[in-house]
Amino acid sequence: MNIWEKSLLLMRLRRRLESERSIDWQTLHKRDRSWALTQPRQSAWQLLQGWLGQWEGMPRGGINLSVFGASAMALVIGFVLMSGLLAFQPFQRINLLWFIAFAVVLPFAWWLLALFFTSAQVPFPLRTLVMHRLLPGEVPAGLTALLKPTLIALGQQLSLLFSLGMLIAFLLYLLMTDLAFGWSSTLDLGSGLVHRITSLLAWPWSTVWPAAVPTVELIEQTHYFRAAPLAVEQPALFGQWWRFLLMCLLVYVLLPRLVTTALARLRLSRMLVRVRDRDALISGLWQRLTTGLVDQEMESVEQREGDNPATEMESLTGHYGQIVCWGIWPEELINPLRAQLVGGGAGTRWIEVESSTAPESVQASLANLPDQPLLLLCKGWEPPTGELADLCQLLAQQRSRLFLWPVPLEGMAAARQSQLIQSWKSFMRQIPDRVHLVSENVPGRS
Repeated sequence: MNIWEKSLLLMRLRRRLESERSIDWQTLHKRDRSWALTQPRQSAWQLLQGWLGQWEGMPRGGINLSVFGASAMALVIGFVLMSGLLAFQPFQRINLLWFIAFAVVLPFAWWLLALFFTSAQVPFPLRTLVMHRLLPGEVPAGLTALLKPTLIALGQQLSLLFSLGMLIAFLLYLLMTDLAFGWSSTLDLGSGLVHRITSLLAWPWSTVWPAAVPTVELIEQTHYFRAAPLAVEQPALFGQWWRFLLMCLLVYVLLPRLVTTALARLRLSRMLVRVRDRDALISGLWQRLTTGLVDQEMESVEQREGDNPATEMESLTGHYGQIVCWGIWPEELINPLRAQLVGGGAGTRWIEVESSTAPESVQASLANLPDQPLLLLCKGWEPPTGELADLCQLLAQQRSRLFLWPVPLEGMAAARQSQLIQSWKSFMRQIPDRVHLVSENVPGRS
């Protein structure tokens, strides 16, 4: 699966998950986990694509066909542009000044302008160029930030193919025709000025390929005038410019686009993985697909409430020497939370643990730390799992004071939050007594 398919998958996946917000999380967990157990072993992207395919029927090859068509068009346009510059030969000569302006300077200036607008500090006119052309809800609000690097990577790829088409046309004309290059201007530029310009352009490869650096003699002898015929005494001189022009195309047109295309694709690939792992809805789906509910979740909440005494809940004190963050959290939630709990104090140890990490490795990382009050953070908008119960069992063997805080999600319905609290109270009876349940809103939130 390429990066274009992954980007489209995340957008459609987020849009589908947003439509299921009103459905009970436990019902979704049972449904998705049952489906995942019937699937063969496959990568995370393929599993998510298969899950979405059962609901919406993911189109096969649609995005690839569009990208392929746009890439072929960019290649052809670059080829046609270069062919036009080389085929237009007034007085049987190709004017170097005209060629450099349209085949080297203009593409390089366009690349610099694109680089300026795609930098992180410069606002990208995304809404003007793209967003107003899309249907309402086509791109989920939570993934609008993903659209910009996707378009940047695609634009850089098309630009690279455009420059590659120019280079292919230039090489074919060199091989199959006898090109005569020269320079002329109505203004009295002078050979010295042209030599300074070409020397400046040729500086990057002057020591690597000196033959591709125009000399003063070559510039003077290939200067032609309107009424002057093509020099026949030294016709080979008018063909010696190809080395310089070839290096200009490679250094100023093809190479910059090759570098920025690779960087844009790398940035997009990393962002795709980050969105998949840290988006609240998508990471919640992944947890439902890969983890099972603890046995007590098979019973209804209403039945458990009457069978067991209520679990005592404590308030958040803010004095914890060690904080363990369980699972992958959205950055917009965990960053303010970390700032509130840790602050500028150097005495608090912050440890992030993915849900797939073995509890023994977490226990080993805490073995050399003093026995201080430990706060275990987990997602309060999701029911507890068996993996979390195993972690609590091991942590309780090392810490005399252990606090478990299911962090609530802002905007959650009161009925759903009450139901989850009952699930967490029942979960507390499955783990050691020294683990205390914390019930608190996120600091700084009304």
